[in-house]
Amino acid sequence: MIVSTDLVQQPTDVNELLPMIEKTTEQLAAAGITIVPKVLLADAGYCSNDNLAATAELGTEVLVATGRMKHGEVTDAAPRGRIPNDATPRERMARRLQTKTGRAHYARRKAIVEPVIGQMKTRQRAGALRLRGLEGARGEWLLHALCHNLRKLANAAPTPVVT
Repeated sequence: MIVSTDLVQQPTDVNELLPMIEKTTEQLAAAGITIVPKVLLADAGYCSNDNLAATAELGTEVLVATGRMKHGEVTDAAPRGRIPNDATPRERMARRLQTKTGRAHYARRKAIVEPVIGQMKTRQRAGALRLRGLEGARGEWLLHALCHNLRKLANAAPTPVVT
C-alpha cells in the first residue's frame, strides 16, 4: 500500500526526505494508525549529509543508500569493531548498510518498493504523466497511487462464494 506520495518540480529527491517522513507520519496518524515504523528505507537519491544528520535524531531507524551498486557487485563482509570517531555521516550510514541487519532491511526494499513502481508503470501506464502543470501532474500521480491501493485492497478481499 502507498501511504504517502508527492510530486515536485525538483531534479533530485535530496530535499524531499524529511518532508516525506513528516507526511507519512501525518497520514498514519490521520488513518488512526499509532504504530510507528521501525525502519524507513530510502534510495541513494535522498542521501546527503544534512539528511543523514537530521534522520539520526528521529526515533526510527532510517537507512539511506549512500550510492549505487553495479549489477552483481557484492559488498564487503559485515564490518567489525567500533565505528571510527572521525567517520562522516555518509561513512557511518555506509557502515550501517553493510551490517547483517542493514543488508537484510535494505534488501526488503526490492520486494516492497520496486514492484509498486513497476506495476504502476506497466499496468497503469504511469511512466509518463499526461496532464500539464504541477497541480495537474500531481493530481494524476495521486490518482495512480489511489488506483494501485484499490487494486491491492480488491485482491486482498476474500472472494465471495457464489451458490
